[in-house]
Amino acid sequence: MKSSVYTAASIQCRANAIYRTCSASKFGFGKADVPSSRRCMTLSREQQNMIWEFVKVPEVQLSLNEIIRFGRNADRHTLVASALFLQKDLPIRLAKRIRELESLPLPMYSTRSIKALAELYEESFIKIAEHPPPKMKALEEQFSTMLAGLKNKHNMVQTNIASAFLEMTRQGVPKKFVMHEDVQDILSRFYTGRIGMRTMIDQHMALRLDSEDNLKQKQAEGKVSVRNFVGCIMTNCRIYDILMDAVEDARAACKMHLKDAPSVLVDGNLDLCVQYHPEHLYIIVFELIKNSLRATVELHGRQSNSHQALYGDDLPPTRITIGGGSDCYIRISDRGGGIPPKSLGSIWSFGHSTAPQGMGELAGYGHG
Repeated sequence: MKSSVYTAASIQCRANAIYRTCSASKFGFGKADVPSSRRCMTLSREQQNMIWEFVKVPEVQLSLNEIIRFGRNADRHTLVASALFLQKDLPIRLAKRIRELESLPLPMYSTRSIKALAELYEESFIKIAEHPPPKMKALEEQFSTMLAGLKNKHNMVQTNIASAFLEMTRQGVPKKFVMHEDVQDILSRFYTGRIGMRTMIDQHMALRLDSEDNLKQKQAEGKVSVRNFVGCIMTNCRIYDILMDAVEDARAACKMHLKDAPSVLVDGNLDLCVQYHPEHLYIIVFELIKNSLRATVELHGRQSNSHQALYGDDLPPTRITIGGGSDCYIRISDRGGGIPPKSLGSIWSFGHSTAPQGMGELAGYGHG
């Protein structure tokens, strides 16, 4: 993506262009071809058409550099511009997520969990789209409070989707439908889009804490620390530090559920820093590390069928290597036995999991 100066003026210009595309009047759209059989009945026909008009509008793609440029030295004007942009861009993203849910094959869409999820996204769409434009500080604060509440409501999205897979299994839906490629493609787009939405909301909320007004108050109270963040983006994120947090938590989870955990050795460029969202990096490496630890204990430790089970420091360690420069990499290797050849075709499927039920965070949500 071509880099551009991401100023309050430019973001407002882009937001206005989106809004003009979407609204001939306040919400006066023309007729749209809406599949009413898959539409929440609590919405009016006008609201249904509005969602389908927003589906047609492209999402604005933003790079980390653009997000950082816009957020540096945030003040009240920055917050208003950010809120205006979100009010006009989030409905586009929400509409596409609604369309993706409605595109799921009928056995999955008909589950209670997915229907509840679609209604949640429709509710969020309407609340954001119909909120008064946050052109002033008071309205921006009101809009931001609403966004925070909606984001919390969406924390259970992964649980809903996991529950939908369980519902299909209990109803005896054939595995070929559960693992159907349409399900995988749609959920991949859905989750990717969800990450983008939550990042944009996180960034706005973090900018509110970073704003110059808050900074001046912190300076007066003597609470100012080194500003390594612009919103939720860490401009000098040391990969080793994030890794060690993930290692500690993954080992604790492994010990809780399997009563043991191998050691973890980290080498390579331990001082390598990148510009990244540290929460996202943590989630990625935590998931990979816990899978590695679980596999090692199950193959070599007390969970194995071996007559010479290994324990504690005798378990083969997991090794993590940090490397690269502007393009960095993290390599995680272990002696957990690898992936059985018969499972290779299923490992990227959202309906596939090797973890038994009851393993809590060590098994994640039991899907994908």
